[in-house]
Amino acid sequence: MPGTKQYVGASGITWGPIVVDYGPKGMTTHFSGTCPSIQPLINYYNYIVKFGASGTFSGLDNNSDDTLTAEEKKLEISLPGLINNYGLLINELFFDSWELLTNEATDTIFANPLIVGSATGGGWMTANDKDVLSIFARGNPSEVGALAKAVSSADSSVAANAPHTAPTDARSKQLILEILKGQTEYERPTYVLRHTSYCSPTSLYNTSTANTQCIFTTAQLLSEVGTGWTYNLPPRLYSKISGIPFQYAPTTEASYYEWGWLKRITREPCLSNFMVEVNTEYELGLWSNIRYQPR
Repeated sequence: MPGTKQYVGASGITWGPIVVDYGPKGMTTHFSGTCPSIQPLINYYNYIVKFGASGTFSGLDNNSDDTLTAEEKKLEISLPGLINNYGLLINELFFDSWELLTNEATDTIFANPLIVGSATGGGWMTANDKDVLSIFARGNPSEVGALAKAVSSADSSVAANAPHTAPTDARSKQLILEILKGQTEYERPTYVLRHTSYCSPTSLYNTSTANTQCIFTTAQLLSEVGTGWTYNLPPRLYSKISGIPFQYAPTTEASYYEWGWLKRITREPCLSNFMVEVNTEYELGLWSNIRYQPR
């Protein structure tokens, strides 16, 4: 079934067969046209290029109708997606790829759950020591005594304006030495799940912006990425994400943090063949529920 051509002002053009390429990065339609004169081919290309078409001309070097045959004056077109009514015959092939990556980064030691997290999560530093050492890390090392008496009205476990005490835990004392050496950060890579879809510019596949910049629990994430796609999250990644250990915020701040996946705003760069690459990332971490809305 040849279908209806998109452009009727192409008098004298003889059209060749239509070929459709399928692949993991979408589909491309190829067809060609020949004409005794090059100008109708140029006119047609000037029209079809607005749909993201790329083309190859033959016969531009000589436009004498007496010296070149129609076959020598040829336009070959490649167009992202499907043309005409071919969508009634075959559906556009959508593809989803999934990658579990890491963001390499550093963070302050006072955000390390193994140090300042709740006792359930393995944290050992007291709220008193965290307050004193974090102030010390930002202040003058010669003022340890004065900073040890820093007052706080933000810590509900301590009476307002009550003085802090000098750290006594051996690990806190070791951190003082490390702070004096400028060692106030630690390596903190984070998991990132990247979802990439491929589609033509006219497709409405994966256009939703729901819940961007929201914190997903692991269960909510797996529900979103595990169903409803052409290719859902592979079982291997599903299993690995399910097994990532939970991390805890400090007990005194636990109500203000959520352990989960922050859904980033989608990016949609255009590939060289005008197919669209839709990228969405979910990053795992302890996120402030003051700054980001829980899902």
